[in-house]
Amino acid sequence: MNSAPPFSTTPPEPELPAPWPYPWYSYPLRLLWWIVWMTLWKVCWHRIPILRVGLLRLFGARTSRKVRILGSVRIELPWSLTLGEYISIGPRVHLYNLGGIRIGDRASISQDAYLCGGTHDYTTLAYPLIRKPIIIGRYAWIAAGAFIGPGVTIGEGAVVGARAVVMKDVEPWTVVAGNPAKVIKKRELSHPLPESS
Repeated sequence: MNSAPPFSTTPPEPELPAPWPYPWYSYPLRLLWWIVWMTLWKVCWHRIPILRVGLLRLFGARTSRKVRILGSVRIELPWSLTLGEYISIGPRVHLYNLGGIRIGDRASISQDAYLCGGTHDYTTLAYPLIRKPIIIGRYAWIAAGAFIGPGVTIGEGAVVGARAVVMKDVEPWTVVAGNPAKVIKKRELSHPLPESS
């Protein structure tokens, strides 16, 4: 009769994560961007928005000139960022855009929001990096301190309440709040959108 236990008491050897999950050329580019972000980015006067827009474009971002981004905004990979017109990105917003982030016209991202385009596969002990895009639709508002998870699309005109945690897509023209975010109501405008919209 076999007296061996039905399961192993020694944990399996952990798999090693990929030591370099990005192409080789991205590492010096990220270092250069970090240096620019720590210096030039911070001293660009926000009343002349073309200064920061110029730096973003220099690093490959696709962006309108009509964008307001404060100096404390953290952008991980500017070459994976697309910004429409008349966008406002508030203080201390973190755009962790490993899978790319696209923000539509007239969207607002309030202070301390975190848009997280990366996670890890926890079903393997190597925890490989997973990168997914985030899309913020036109006229959407991400309120203060909200967290938007990887692969999420925030529909046109949607509102994400302060400190909400959004891990699933948000339908257009809805208001969501809470952790996890749940639909509160439809968003109804007191004035119709301009015809040119």
